[in-house]
Amino acid sequence: MTRSSYTLAMAQPRRIPGPDGTPNVEHAVRLIARASAAGADLVCFPEFSPGPVRPRDAFYDAGPRMAQAAKEGDINVVWSRTELCQDGRHRLVVYVVDRAGGTVHRYERTHPATVPVDDEHGLISPADAFGTFTLDDTPMGIVVCSEMWTPEVPRIVALRGAEIILSPAGGGFTSLTRNWQIIIQARAIENLCYVGLTNNLWGDEQGAAMITGPEHPLAVAGRAELVVATCDLERMRWLRSQDDSMAEPKPFDSIPGLLRARRPELYGELVAPQPDAFDYTVGNRSGITPAPAPAEAP
Repeated sequence: MTRSSYTLAMAQPRRIPGPDGTPNVEHAVRLIARASAAGADLVCFPEFSPGPVRPRDAFYDAGPRMAQAAKEGDINVVWSRTELCQDGRHRLVVYVVDRAGGTVHRYERTHPATVPVDDEHGLISPADAFGTFTLDDTPMGIVVCSEMWTPEVPRIVALRGAEIILSPAGGGFTSLTRNWQIIIQARAIENLCYVGLTNNLWGDEQGAAMITGPEHPLAVAGRAELVVATCDLERMRWLRSQDDSMAEPKPFDSIPGLLRARRPELYGELVAPQPDAFDYTVGNRSGITPAPAPAEAP
């Protein structure tokens, strides 16, 4: 049965530091219980939460505890970690666990962050398939962290039918927090969908976690570790089915029908080769050696 609404929870956990990452698993389990008690249908955790975070981190398997918590709370859970994949390369992998505790989707990030390899403590390789799936009869998609800043990614996910896009991010946005939230709102507006963003809290900073819709934001977490809101899926489908109008007062706060107003035959430049494109296989722009950092003043 098609859902008319969906209650979404975005967990924004405060990361527990230390060489042993397993306390973050138990912290995630507690947040799952809170989200379930708040009536959420799904709770989404940030990028590499509960972990491991980096390629060199000691591995621990959060999967069994996350599955158990999902089943006990009768709630869908989205979590992720950095892992060594079957081809011998490290990737950020997002797992979607249903209410019964089964893994129903596995997404490997297609556009890793374009930060220096040393900052990631190892090369994070890209995958080649976008993350779309159906849960509770609701089409959804996953767009990780800075993938949201590449508008082609959420647009393709939306064209595949996603009504809710989950965006787990790593955090540490600092001065980018405001623009990050603007980007999330823009993606919801232009794709006429709901978007949930979350990130890790690495200290006492203001987080960016929020849930926003095609016409307005629904909830912002601030420094809280959990934010919950109900998405009006019937309204979203109506917006997708309508066309623009000059009638007043307008029955909408965003231009409707945008996904049907495209002219793909004009967009060939979006897939044309780009000489200075970032080379994800080595972690820098194609054929370009990154310039050294400027020397510090004496």
